[in-house]
Amino acid sequence: MFARTSRIAIAAATTILTLGVAAATANAAPAPKNCVLNIDSGSMQCYDTFREAVTASTNGRITDAPLSAKHIDQKLADRLKGSSGATGSSGTTKADAVQLGVIYTDSNYGGSALVLTGGSGCQSGNGRDAQINLEGTWNNSVSSLTTLSCWLELWDAPNTSGVHQEYQQSTSYVGDAMNDRASSVALL
Repeated sequence: MFARTSRIAIAAATTILTLGVAAATANAAPAPKNCVLNIDSGSMQCYDTFREAVTASTNGRITDAPLSAKHIDQKLADRLKGSSGATGSSGTTKADAVQLGVIYTDSNYGGSALVLTGGSGCQSGNGRDAQINLEGTWNNSVSSLTTLSCWLELWDAPNTSGVHQEYQQSTSYVGDAMNDRASSVALL
């Protein structure tokens, strides 16, 4: 009788443990994405690490970025803002996409990161250089941002309409008025 009761108890405990693990896995937050959006072509590619995203967005010019976008220091920001042309083997300049800015789904530069790139930089406040609508994961989820070659202006509706806020420098929290509300971004 004791052996049978023990087996039933073990089977019940195993079932409860399995259900608990399944529930924890189902409720676990998805791993952050590190994506690169070329605003000229509209193409987006996502990577496992921020380092891979930066390596891709700079065509291999920067290969030692941190694994997480949360750790962009001033030195890396300056390198990302630096000259986008790399000299090829023939001595000619090879065009790279310019790093325009990074938006994050969490405050304090956390969560998923979207690196914005384009063929040319911005005039930093001298008019709108480009605009994009945020889709999928990025729509209504921006909480912080890093400005690089452009100032960023968040809008709460598509096609840069509605309520908006301009950011001239990196911002660890976009504020209650724009947090998780941006549907489009203007690059200034």
